[in-house]
Amino acid sequence: MPAYNPNETGDFAPSGEPSQILIADDDPAIVRLLEENFREQGHRVLCAYDGQMAVRLARQHHPQLAILDVNMPMTSGLKALEYLRAAEDTSRIPVIFITGELSKDVYPLIDGAARVAHVKKPFELDSLNSLVTQFLSQYPIV
Repeated sequence: MPAYNPNETGDFAPSGEPSQILIADDDPAIVRLLEENFREQGHRVLCAYDGQMAVRLARQHHPQLAILDVNMPMTSGLKALEYLRAAEDTSRIPVIFITGELSKDVYPLIDGAARVAHVKKPFELDSLNSLVTQFLSQYPIV
């Protein structure tokens, strides 16, 4: 699967450009579902299958939003968030975690972070879309 799939039409970020969303999940079916969903809405989409790739793509392309699975190989979504927050050029990227597990160890890390929300798997696509729209308008990256 390609790592970067731009779509130049549709929804626009505050700067007048299409919004770019980074999706990172080790489940290819979820990545495909979300990629298709967001491309149909006019967003440009970056796809990663582990946390390391997600951080690399975020640093290269500076997306307006990242959607990360918590449990991924190489680097977890939580560790990816830590790396993103540590670098000045990616520190303001809002993150939505999608996860099948919100254990007592994971939830406080997600719940206490700025510009972060979570959605439990299985998720309703309409609910995720609403949250994405909210995050893109509430936390514009300029």
